[in-house]
Amino acid sequence: MPSPTGSRSAEFLARFPGYAATAALDELRAREFSRLDQEGHVYLDYTGAGLNADSQVRRHAQLQLGNVLGNPHSSNPTSAAATALIERCRERVLDFFRASPAE
Repeated sequence: MPSPTGSRSAEFLARFPGYAATAALDELRAREFSRLDQEGHVYLDYTGAGLNADSQVRRHAQLQLGNVLGNPHSSNPTSAAATALIERCRERVLDFFRASPAE
């Protein structure tokens, strides 16, 4: 879809007003996936792999830079830190799906 600004966009929206309902998606794309437009990409393979949002990459980098994480299958302080993160993530996923940890 054309950029939300400019005469081509206004003309497009005048002809197809239903596309105005995608404004939230356009804003999300501009905020989290601007590299697609910057590099001229169209990404359609969401069943095989999803793109990382910019905010996800930044948060993961902060996590990695701010912690020393070891193999969660080992028994040492860095491994315990990784295990705690994994368990917290597991709990959040189970809570989201209202699933029992016993299942």
